[in-house]
Amino acid sequence: MFGAYSYLVYLLVFTFAAIGLFWAYDYRFLRRNIRIVAAMAAFGVLYQLVTDPFAEHWGAWFFSEDKILGFWIYNFPVENVLFFFLVSIAISSAVLVFIHRQG
Repeated sequence: MFGAYSYLVYLLVFTFAAIGLFWAYDYRFLRRNIRIVAAMAAFGVLYQLVTDPFAEHWGAWFFSEDKILGFWIYNFPVENVLFFFLVSIAISSAVLVFIHRQG
């Protein structure tokens, strides 16, 4: 449907929707804890950079050349690195909001 932009479009739509919801719900709290969100995003990217090559090698998933932009960072399409970063932000934001609201 979106050609070479497919992975990027789906990634941005779904991750920005989740991130936007959590940040809209509790912006002030998340803003005060931006360092935690940033640290967890960095940790998530580093973790995925180490573990993702194993999953790809085992055939857990692959990247269809006609669905990605074709720019690579080491062994990863740029969209995949963006995925690591945005999903880590979404998850860390969700965990912080849930913990904050439980207390």
